[in-house]
Amino acid sequence: MDRKNQLTKGVKSYSPLIKKIINILDFHIPIIDSFCRFIVWRGSKYNEYLIRKYASIHCSVVIGEFCIIDANVSIGANTYINSYSQIFASENARVTIGSNCAIGYNVHIKARTHDKRNPTSSGEKTAKRKEADIKIGDSVWIGDNCFIREGITIGNNVIIGANSVVTKSFGDNVIIAGVPARVIERSGK
Repeated sequence: MDRKNQLTKGVKSYSPLIKKIINILDFHIPIIDSFCRFIVWRGSKYNEYLIRKYASIHCSVVIGEFCIIDANVSIGANTYINSYSQIFASENARVTIGSNCAIGYNVHIKARTHDKRNPTSSGEKTAKRKEADIKIGDSVWIGDNCFIREGITIGNNVIIGANSVVTKSFGDNVIIAGVPARVIERSGK
């Protein structure tokens, strides 16, 4: 069965207009969440990413394949997120990403982690989580394979070098890199 038939199989409620749009788009299908908060243009692998309900994502955001974006995440206009990236929040901690940001491949932004006092469940003990908001400003470029931990604030016009681990907050107009990340240059913006 070809992709077009797989897409429309079992769905009899598509109007002729929608079917025509599907043909015109040639499988670059817009995916719209139940609240019409965002649109993601995808190729034939339109179903191979996960975006949780209640994420607030601007309609101009572009999301790569195999990304996971949790609930309680807000992403501003003209930001793109490359493939394999993960953004996790929680009920008590939010991730906010500004406008005009570029997020590389395999970036992990996690507003929650295990609490070192009780990291796993065993018997009567329940695992505890450490949760804190993450705020990423406007015009931030995050290189491939970066990790940003809970409680971090990144200012505006910041570049984070590839493979960096961000363990503390940074202000505006800096270039940071390393494990752990540190300022390697200040911008004159």
